[in-house]
Amino acid sequence: MTRRTRSSVRREDGTVLGTLREWGATDLVSNVMPARDEAVRIAALGTAADYYLARGVTWVQDAWVEPADVDTYVAAAAQGALRMRFNLAFYADPRHFDSQVTRYAAARDRVQQAGSPLLTANTVKFFADGVVENETGALLQPYCSGLHSHGGQERSDPGGSCGMTLWEGNSLAEAARRVDELGFQIHIHAIGDAAVRQALDAIEYVVTHNGPRDRRPVIAHAQLIDDIDIGRFAALGVIPNMQPLWAQMDALMTVLTIPRLGAERSDKQYRMRTLETSGAALAFGSDWPVSSGAPLDGIAVAVSRRTADGDPEAGWTPEEIVPIDRALSCYTASVAHQAFAENTWGRIAPGASADLVWLDGDPTSTAALDLPKLRVRGTYLQGRRVYAGEQ
Repeated sequence: MTRRTRSSVRREDGTVLGTLREWGATDLVSNVMPARDEAVRIAALGTAADYYLARGVTWVQDAWVEPADVDTYVAAAAQGALRMRFNLAFYADPRHFDSQVTRYAAARDRVQQAGSPLLTANTVKFFADGVVENETGALLQPYCSGLHSHGGQERSDPGGSCGMTLWEGNSLAEAARRVDELGFQIHIHAIGDAAVRQALDAIEYVVTHNGPRDRRPVIAHAQLIDDIDIGRFAALGVIPNMQPLWAQMDALMTVLTIPRLGAERSDKQYRMRTLETSGAALAFGSDWPVSSGAPLDGIAVAVSRRTADGDPEAGWTPEEIVPIDRALSCYTASVAHQAFAENTWGRIAPGASADLVWLDGDPTSTAALDLPKLRVRGTYLQGRRVYAGEQ
């Protein structure tokens, strides 16, 4: 890279912005960050629980867990400091995977031996790419040139970058096969359409080589999906876990995303309804603390595709709007299915866990833009009140 290289990490005059993109660059900072002591880390879990329980959430997945994090969770469980359910997803680093995979089962055993019904470790998390907004999301066609040209035209640049693929060749597929062989659930971050295809290819490889079982693999985000890959989610039993809050024409979308994708590709983002009608087992999540962890914030966008200011009036790509009943179930029953807990979670029935949220209004009869204004009066975990809001 020189001062003349077109890049989102440099200004037009070639000087650097100070942006660090993905591994190698970010390691320059993370490798010298001071470690927090265990008491601080356990307290942070309490802070996270406070945040989530106040928003009606009783189960979360920590999607980037490293060895020190396991120590913290196990210690918190031993102290009785866990106040909601946590599932740990062990981080898979392509640079160190061979040494990591030998430790996953032992870490899972430690969590199981902790004996807490609030703590599980059933998942391994892969990152297939980065994100569109800094051009590290992996695309099938290059990013648009308009962002870096004086003409401002949004068109795919034949000589431009297609982003970053973090696992080369067949390495993602083989790594996924190995963790599946150990009985873990596969969870793959995939933003761009090339990354989504690589993730689907990896899961297909796993099914072919390891044979059939109830594995419920997850592709998180799935921001951009090529048409020919839509049907593969249902065919392979892949759960698309999407973040509906992102499916709006906000400043992030208009300033950072659309100029990089162009109008045509941009209108194929967050195809929640398309996936739903294709038969995929759609589920919703938040990606907190990147964005709000409140389900009501996400539901408001899922059912309207509008910003908090109501723009656009008919919704952005309104054909992808999800009905309110389905949006609610994507945050409840569908997530329970993802967690292999559909018989006891995400439903109100005899014998089910009484995990309940008491709101001050009925979300099914509340206008979309008013959904975030609903207040949580109480959150219940297994019938026990774990959050009490204002009455």
